[in-house]
Amino acid sequence: MSSDQEIIDAVLAGEAARFDELFDRYHRRLFGLLWHACGDRELAEDLGQEAFLRAFRKLHLYSGQAQFYTWLARVAMNLLSSFRRKRRIESEVDREGFEMVMDSVGDFQSPDAQAQLSETQTCVRQAIAMLDEERRVVLILRDFEDMDYDSIAKILDIPIGTVRSRLHRARLELKMLFQSKATQLGIAEES
Repeated sequence: MSSDQEIIDAVLAGEAARFDELFDRYHRRLFGLLWHACGDRELAEDLGQEAFLRAFRKLHLYSGQAQFYTWLARVAMNLLSSFRRKRRIESEVDREGFEMVMDSVGDFQSPDAQAQLSETQTCVRQAIAMLDEERRVVLILRDFEDMDYDSIAKILDIPIGTVRSRLHRARLELKMLFQSKATQLGIAEES
């Protein structure tokens, strides 16, 4: 398998079709990031397509200092910010794709365990949706995309200290929200 840089070099040398390899490698991940960030499946697909189109057109500007996906995610997040600025949209997050993350919790066989997992997924999804956008995006990039602080700072164009503080606050708030939601759904006892 070719490295990102080898593919980029080939594309810049005139083998434009090789860009499809980068698309195949990262489109699901980028779509997941955008979907979690904006909560709108169609908007996430549109922004993802636009991000890849812009990345293709601006590939000559990619310096290689950050990983390609980090650069691509920054393009995508900038598109999302621009979209929201233009439309002044405050969207709620519908976290249907969160099941992919929750599936990693384990393999539950019994119907009771399946019901418990479904309730837990709903609870976590609702709690994450209640976070403000700045904290939610940092949490998604770190805990679901497994990005390091430096990459997150580059994508969001904020200092690393801000990344750390937003992540810390997001985790604390998420814990409180999760406990509240779990109590409401009856999957946790009141303290």
